[in-house]
Formats: sequence, structure tokens, C-alpha cells
Amino acid sequence: MEPKTSPSRPDELRRGVLVFVFLAILTAIEYFIGTHELPSILLWVIALVKAGLVIWYFMHLKRAFREEGEHE
Repeated sequence: MEPKTSPSRPDELRRGVLVFVFLAILTAIEYFIGTHELPSILLWVIALVKAGLVIWYFMHLKRAFREEGEHE
């Protein structure tokens, strides 16, 4: 079995920027929903998605689920 290689620094940066842009887009959608008095359940769903992204990518929760040998 071949060892897994960790993503390179530019790949990690690209992924972080992509998540940041996605969070910004979701924030713009939240603003639109909030100013147009649409159902608040949509705001809750978007907030949960955003929280999940922040926890997974920026707080590095995904590393907690790797096997012991895979930690950086």
C-alpha cells in the first residue's frame, strides 16, 4: 500500500482561499435573505454550513480524524 502524501503548500493555500470565497458568497446570500424577509430557516441552514466549513478547514478538525501515522 502506498503512503498518502500530504497536499503541497500551494494546494493548501488554494483550498483556503476557495473556502474563504465560498464563505463570502454565503454571507452575501445571507444578507440578501435577511433584507428581503425570506424564511429564517434559510439563514439557519446557511449558518450551519458556514460553521461547518470554518470548523473543518480553518480549525483543522479534519486532522483529528486521521490515523495516528498521518498527522503532520
